[in-house]
Amino acid sequence: MFYRNTRLWRPLAIALVVSLFFPLLILQSSAKRPRRSVAPSIASIAHDNDGKPKKGLTREQRMREAWIWYQINRQRLERTHPLGAQALAADIIITDINDISVIQGDSRLITPANPFDLNGRAVEFTPTGSSYTIAASNAAYDTNFGTKLSLSLDPAVNPKPEAEPGDDAYISQDLGFSFSFFGAAFTSVAVSSNGNLSFRPANVSQSDFDNGAVSSGESLAEFQAGLPRIAPYWHDLDARPSRTPGSSGVFIRRDGDRVLITWNNIRDFPNDPLVDQGIHSFQVSLFNNGRIVFTYSSAQLTSRALSGISPGLTQNIPTIVDFGAPPSNAIGNPIAEFFSTATTVQLLSAVQAFYATHPNRDVYDFVYFMTDFDFDLNGGAFAQYLSIRNDATGIGLNTFDGDTNGLLGARKIQGVLNLANIIDDYPDLPTTRTPFVVGVNHGLSIMAQEQGHRWLSFIGFPGADPRLLLGRDDGHWSYFYNIESTISSPAAQRVSSMEGNLWRENGNGTFTSVGMNDGYSRLDHYLIGLRPASDVADTFLIANPTTTGGRNRMSDTEVNRTIGGTKQTVTIDQIVQANGARSPDSSTAQKSFRCAVILLVREGTQPSAAALTKIARYRLAWESYFSQSTDYLATINTGIADSTISRIIAAASAASFVPTLSPGEISSLFGFGLTSGGTEPAISQPLPITLAGSQVLINGTPAPLFYASPNQINFQVPLTTASTTQIPAIPSATALIEVISNGQLIRAGAFQIAPIVPAVFTLNQSGTGAAAALDAFTNAPGPFNARQANGQPNIIAVYGTGLGVD
Repeated sequence: MFYRNTRLWRPLAIALVVSLFFPLLILQSSAKRPRRSVAPSIASIAHDNDGKPKKGLTREQRMREAWIWYQINRQRLERTHPLGAQALAADIIITDINDISVIQGDSRLITPANPFDLNGRAVEFTPTGSSYTIAASNAAYDTNFGTKLSLSLDPAVNPKPEAEPGDDAYISQDLGFSFSFFGAAFTSVAVSSNGNLSFRPANVSQSDFDNGAVSSGESLAEFQAGLPRIAPYWHDLDARPSRTPGSSGVFIRRDGDRVLITWNNIRDFPNDPLVDQGIHSFQVSLFNNGRIVFTYSSAQLTSRALSGISPGLTQNIPTIVDFGAPPSNAIGNPIAEFFSTATTVQLLSAVQAFYATHPNRDVYDFVYFMTDFDFDLNGGAFAQYLSIRNDATGIGLNTFDGDTNGLLGARKIQGVLNLANIIDDYPDLPTTRTPFVVGVNHGLSIMAQEQGHRWLSFIGFPGADPRLLLGRDDGHWSYFYNIESTISSPAAQRVSSMEGNLWRENGNGTFTSVGMNDGYSRLDHYLIGLRPASDVADTFLIANPTTTGGRNRMSDTEVNRTIGGTKQTVTIDQIVQANGARSPDSSTAQKSFRCAVILLVREGTQPSAAALTKIARYRLAWESYFSQSTDYLATINTGIADSTISRIIAAASAASFVPTLSPGEISSLFGFGLTSGGTEPAISQPLPITLAGSQVLINGTPAPLFYASPNQINFQVPLTTASTTQIPAIPSATALIEVISNGQLIRAGAFQIAPIVPAVFTLNQSGTGAAAALDAFTNAPGPFNARQANGQPNIIAVYGTGLGVD
């Protein structure tokens, strides 16, 4: 991708444009110039709740949740829509605009918020064999709570080591009778801090039961396939002693014919202190004849909650009902109402609708999904990758096919990258690092992480702890793992987008983190299938870390943190030993990918021109960034239509061809179709910002141009381009580069930028070899005399760039 620059230094040297070259004055011709520095089965990952007390659903739970909602929606449409089973394959308005498939979502794809409407009401479940009928009940909230249960002390179970006692806890209670639940009999029940009861079948291990009984995620997939569960109000609630004084808390009362369990004035767990402020009072009665009654005094829904009953351990799709107007028929499946303050979106249903209208459906490896409105992405996440299929071994994942029946309409799709509300949730420029974007990421590095989860980071490690290299959610690199990106350079140090850190050894038993997230590492390349194992160098892990400031292996990438520890070498041979060799290997693995970009909008609306431009900017920049992140070993095409011309661009110093630049640096942009066909050099000062109908924008600012042709544009990085990052405070940044041709955005990409990146022009115009230099007194080219005729030291003018603006 980096072509020789044959048109830059010589004409400018002849013109002696000293103000742009910043000549380096070397007093002795024999002086040395500085050396140039060269630079389980189903997985879904989300950027969720980082920095909050708890995480959201795991990656596998998110995938199962997406599929269960898809199945529920399909059954709903088959039952209620005039088109029945074809409701997602016809009659949905889909328009392709500038390589973006715009879908107008009606009730088949978009579900409005479902406020909690059961306050002051009661719902009764009456068994009929192994099914239940549902009806409104006249039961009133009973203020005789009975005995308060301590969920922080023995015999309460607090299985999560990171949770405070009383949070995510349960206590087992004898019922005093045999309770029949979906045809199974139980004599005891686990009372959870999180608004639900669960039963332990004989074939469930104690560990699985402990973790399932305290689950804080109101998940329909877990409700279906997890423990048998009775959930009057399943949500992440807080039974810690400090939060449950007096009559607040969880209570039990045993009567002759029933057991009454009450959650009174129980609060939301404050995952988000600005949102999780609900206080709830509700109870459930278990009668000895199998009847179940939910009674609500007041529940303050702040985000999501699930109410219902489930036999658990089933593949039967839950029946979603309105408990305010329940159906009259008996139901033997899990029965639930899912309450939410936010709009929800049927992601996989939208993917099926897209495939139904695109006959070339099996050219796409991935679907990138986004909206122009807010919706609930599994409780607080703003991006996630949902894996559909995996055929690679040696990467820490089982091979699987999550859509064996081909319900989505395509057999090639590997996964869906969900970017949610790309208009409001992401910066206008995809290279902007903001406090909102997790950790030290920007929009493109977030996309790199989510796309990376197709293959990364799941590998085991030999020894006592197979998760030694893994961090957050066992799907990112460990905070203590040194995992430098191939984008990294001495002037702009970078870590894999899959997290981890770049650790500088201080020589005294301490290490300091120095890099921000950008691109992929060589190990990432190997796991994607782009490099052979022999091309992955040793790296290291900080073992037995000390003075971590509370950081653990699951913490996010961080800059300027110094910790102690022992350097433990990590080799690719160890990784292969633990996981097996990557198959298919780099000689046969796929390296060219296609993806379709879907924008879901509300029914009867069209996206704004600004929204379409922003999406185009992101997808075009991503094409170049993905190739850059993989050392140009792989490509991804984000166009709906076939494209025979590569849209990848790459910027580099016009002197050294190093891809890290500085403000004011003379640079070259390489690619294809950069102009509408014309070639034009600059012939005047100040330099123009348009040549051959094309402009180059750096972070939105027009760059002065030296030369423009279809395959190369020579430009100067604007002097005002920010070369430092404010959050975190780092002396480098990532810049966006765009090409505008005849007023239209046609190319985009990114480069790293630092305050100073010295580079010297060379005679052979390759970035290596003899410097482009002149005798400062005679303007003669080399070879040079060490001294002038008068015996004084000679002065040589060496032409360079990249010395910054100060």
